[in-house]
Amino acid sequence: MNEERKMILTMLAEGKISAEEANTLLEALDVSEAKPTPSKLRMPSLPPLPSLPSLPSLPPKPPKMVTPPQVSYEWEWNDRSRGRSNQRITPQFAEAMAQVGLTDLTEDELWELQIHNVRPGYIRRLHEAGLTDLTVDEFVQMAIHNVRPELVIEVHSLGLSHLTADDVVQLGIHNVRPDYLRQVQALGLTDLTVDDIVELSIHRVRLEMLQEIRELGLDDLTVDDVVQLGIHNVRPNLVREIRSMGLTDLDIDQIVQLGIHNIRPELIQQLQATDLGPFNLDDIINMGIHNVSADFIKQMTAFGLPDLDAEELVNLRIHNVDTQFVAAILDLNLPDISAESLVTMRIHGVRPQFAERMQAVLGKGLTADDLVTMKIHGVSPKFAERMKAKMGESLTADELVEMVIRGVPEESW
Repeated sequence: MNEERKMILTMLAEGKISAEEANTLLEALDVSEAKPTPSKLRMPSLPPLPSLPSLPSLPPKPPKMVTPPQVSYEWEWNDRSRGRSNQRITPQFAEAMAQVGLTDLTEDELWELQIHNVRPGYIRRLHEAGLTDLTVDEFVQMAIHNVRPELVIEVHSLGLSHLTADDVVQLGIHNVRPDYLRQVQALGLTDLTVDDIVELSIHRVRLEMLQEIRELGLDDLTVDDVVQLGIHNVRPNLVREIRSMGLTDLDIDQIVQLGIHNIRPELIQQLQATDLGPFNLDDIINMGIHNVSADFIKQMTAFGLPDLDAEELVNLRIHNVDTQFVAAILDLNLPDISAESLVTMRIHGVRPQFAERMQAVLGKGLTADDLVTMKIHGVSPKFAERMKAKMGESLTADELVEMVIRGVPEESW
């Protein structure tokens, strides 16, 4: 709806013109809109509009006054302060910091101290504890990690007198208790560093466990030894049970290895009862790591391998030499079969089917070493069969290997 039509209807609604007059005006407006040159049309004269009552004049609006900035000795938070509104640093705060030695501080440094609740009294107590050359950032870090000045004093009393700010922060982060340190020292762990103390605290080494270990005669412990015992939850009862089996020369490293690999007294007892036992503790640990069980020992012992011992048992297990492989190779009656040769054959991919075909070509004098050498140099059963057809029964494994190494074509034979 255009403005003229809207004006006409509004005057009709307000009673300023009659319906007849409104129709006349609307018809004239329709005719005007239908012609292509509306600019030449004239609107019929409208009756004069009634005059509106004059409105009272409003007083002029006074200009807005800008309050000049106040000169203040207080710093207030700005847009960079990230939620610090309604806080302020007073001259009294800056003066109090200067009285404890923190002079010539920047605005940012004062804010850091303020927001982390670093108060002059806290700084004074740290000074009294011997920490006199700290930076603002170091004071802030101590406050963040709740480092108590009393902790510094107590740790100093235990012989740790040359602490750095980072040392103290580490003690606070890991909630190190001086009472715990005192008891650890009483058990013989002296000359501790801050790193030692933190390690003990992180891994929750139990003092009761330390005491039991010392009672077993293992009293020459380092902090690393103690931490390893705690990490792997080594029980003193494990040491007692192993000693009862005749393994008395235990050292800390062996005890830790038993804990790491979960080698239980029951397994040790079973291994010692086999035909190849007894074993020393290092052999037992190695067999436990590689899952050499008493049943596996019995199965391999039944094959009558001449060099079978703890080391070869582990090698057999590492290279997946199982009973099926051993039985299939032994059926070939190779003259030099041992635990070591079985491992070597497995490493180089000598399978029972390969050995059987090569033995059919070269005869019963073929050895395990021959098989490994031919496999390494790529002598295939088909090649061996073709060469035998050309050269006859005198063909040997060494000749086949030499042919492959020299690259002599078949046609020349």
